[in-house]
Amino acid sequence: MRENFIQAGFKGTDGRLYLDGDWYSGGLPATVTVAESVYIDTSYGFTAFCSKEPDGLFIDEGSGCYDRSSLIVSEKGRVSVGKFTILNGTTIVCKKNIVIGNHCMLSWGSVITDTWVNAQLSIEVRRAMLYAAARTPQRLYPFFGDAAPVILEDNCWVGFGSVIMPGVRLGKGCIIGCKTIVTEDVPPYAIVAGSEAKIIRYLNPDDTEEAKEEAFKYCLNQQYV
Repeated sequence: MRENFIQAGFKGTDGRLYLDGDWYSGGLPATVTVAESVYIDTSYGFTAFCSKEPDGLFIDEGSGCYDRSSLIVSEKGRVSVGKFTILNGTTIVCKKNIVIGNHCMLSWGSVITDTWVNAQLSIEVRRAMLYAAARTPQRLYPFFGDAAPVILEDNCWVGFGSVIMPGVRLGKGCIIGCKTIVTEDVPPYAIVAGSEAKIIRYLNPDDTEEAKEEAFKYCLNQQYV
């Protein structure tokens, strides 16, 4: 019987979790909570995680952060990651709220952001904000504009190099093709790709409770064949 993975480490007096064997010594911020069987390859991806909210980040059972996934989160930001979800070289930019469901897979180079540069801001204003950030010891990310929550429902797949823009909701079971910029909600079980993003086709739902029950019965019967 499989034993649950336990991320080895220790809590420092500063409340941070320091991972055993981590090449980066910064540790996970105190407002990060991980459930059982969560794997994080390095705390380096949390250097720009600044949330002071008690639930700044929650990663549920069996999920993982791989290939230096980065979480750039403001002091008021909240991120939630569901069960058995893979963040593989993903960048999350969160000013207020991003929710990722269960059984999602985000490929390398993908970006999820709830805030973006306002095109109406002048170059001078943007330059001033970047200079101000550069002058602070923490080099905090200068979040631009208003935030709009991003939600990924269960079982979403996001291809490499794709960008999920502020205010977008990805419906259950949808697939986002590689290098796709998504600016509008995606219906459940839709396959979206291209520039501009377009619905290519729809998948037959195979993750309903009925379908999962049938798959379980099939696997159970196969054990005794």
